[in-house]
Amino acid sequence: MTWIDDIEEARRTHDIMNILGTSKRKIICPLPMHKHSSYTPSFSIFWRKGIQRFKCHGNCNAEGDVVDLVGYLRIQNYNRNDMTMRRKALELLDTRYEEQIVIPRKEHKLKGDEWRSYLPPGDEVIAYAASRGLDVETLRKFRIGQYKEWMTMPSFENNRLCGIKMRHIHKKNYISLKGSRQGLFNFDAVNLVQRPVLVVKAEIPCMLLDQLGFLACAPTGGEGGWREDWRTALALADTIVVGDNDLPGHKLGERRAAILGAKLKFPPDPFKDIDEWILSDRENALRVVHSWITEYKKGKL
Repeated sequence: MTWIDDIEEARRTHDIMNILGTSKRKIICPLPMHKHSSYTPSFSIFWRKGIQRFKCHGNCNAEGDVVDLVGYLRIQNYNRNDMTMRRKALELLDTRYEEQIVIPRKEHKLKGDEWRSYLPPGDEVIAYAASRGLDVETLRKFRIGQYKEWMTMPSFENNRLCGIKMRHIHKKNYISLKGSRQGLFNFDAVNLVQRPVLVVKAEIPCMLLDQLGFLACAPTGGEGGWREDWRTALALADTIVVGDNDLPGHKLGERRAAILGAKLKFPPDPFKDIDEWILSDRENALRVVHSWITEYKKGKL
């Protein structure tokens, strides 16, 4: 057996996740050459043609198999195209991880038109939306539907379905349709725009702000959700992050603002979030939000 055969054997029998001591398939990049400007998970572990691989979608942009992983971790200036270095990485591969690993089943993916099956929304969702300040035209614009007692809220990126999040109209809980991935709600409206954009915590305040003439977006994974590539989408915008007026909301708002290099604002006491503020004190709320945008523009002059 040649050393090249040994590499093929190692690729079949060693688990990247075990070596890194993680059960997650997306983590903060562990590679020593990665320059962290933020600690957003950008390192993906996946399967391709029966081989477990990794790729960093951040600044180091490294990719490879389990042998390359050991090379990047333990060999200075490792080059995956240098066969001498690759052979050395194979020698350094920890023999503790010799168990045969099972290739997972292919994950379910959305076909792209599932959102249509939930249209039109029924009277229950329309009434619930009205209680949150949303009119029927806004529901139509954002392709909001209904499944039993759930409001369905699809998200799209580049006009392709990213996921469908569902909000129970009587309880404060959410679920996502199987195959959904985290998206940026209203992505196509804010992608690479040179205008003020408000980044809020969820879909309903995003739709409310849009209805009132503001450009807004929201991570579908909630306040803590974020993807590194959204920084590119919002790179040209005058971005203002709006956090919730509680301790978790303050911390998560500060985190989003730091990632984006954005201004950070909060609703005044006693309002917890921006949509509650708008519904309770609309005239003053709109005046202040307009002032945030004006203040941002003046600060850039």
